[in-house]
Amino acid sequence: MEAKKSKTGLHVFLGILLGIIICGGVLFTAYSLGYLTFGQVDETEKTETNNEEDNETTEEDTNANSLDFDTSNIKNGGESSYTLANYSGTINVSIDETGKIATLSYNRATLSNTYLLNWDLTGIEEGVLESQTITFNNKVNDVLFSGIGQDRTGDVILFLMEDGTVSYIPVYQTLSTNGVEGLTTYQTISNVKDVVKFYTANVTSGISSSVTVLAQTKDGTLYDLAPMINSTNNN
Repeated sequence: MEAKKSKTGLHVFLGILLGIIICGGVLFTAYSLGYLTFGQVDETEKTETNNEEDNETTEEDTNANSLDFDTSNIKNGGESSYTLANYSGTINVSIDETGKIATLSYNRATLSNTYLLNWDLTGIEEGVLESQTITFNNKVNDVLFSGIGQDRTGDVILFLMEDGTVSYIPVYQTLSTNGVEGLTTYQTISNVKDVVKFYTANVTSGISSSVTVLAQTKDGTLYDLAPMINSTNNN
């Protein structure tokens, strides 16, 4: 009788143990196949949320950087042909961390000599930089020092504002009329908006060539800023 009870107890124990092993195997298999997850749903949701936020903050920059320079998209270029170009500046422009304060640094002798202004440079040390600052109401997204026309009298500083408008300083006219103090004022091009990018370009029309600035809007359209600026009689 005792032996029979022992065998029965052993059978019960082995049955329970076998059941545990089988259940464990089933759970492991289900987990391996992805039918069971432990705490992963929240992490997935967090990752997707973070990715959506990152996509929102970089979407505008990605769109601007992905635009192609396609000269067939120039709306006011006429029969001229355009190619990308480089242009050297006489004034260094930096924007502070707020995006609303621009500092224009220059050497007075360089400006006088480059633009043939014949300023009195008495007491001006060679290589010494001076500066002027501009405070904008809106944030500046980009700055470009470029030229318009065939000589340095067309030099211009362009500011791409956060709202897609373009502000500018006609360098030669400003310096020849108001001196370096005039660099604290700027004007706005009223008939172009949604700009996301600037290009300096060489433009050829017939046998004549010059330099200009192209403003690209968020839909890929390009505008030649030279006639827009010249039409204001401010350059």
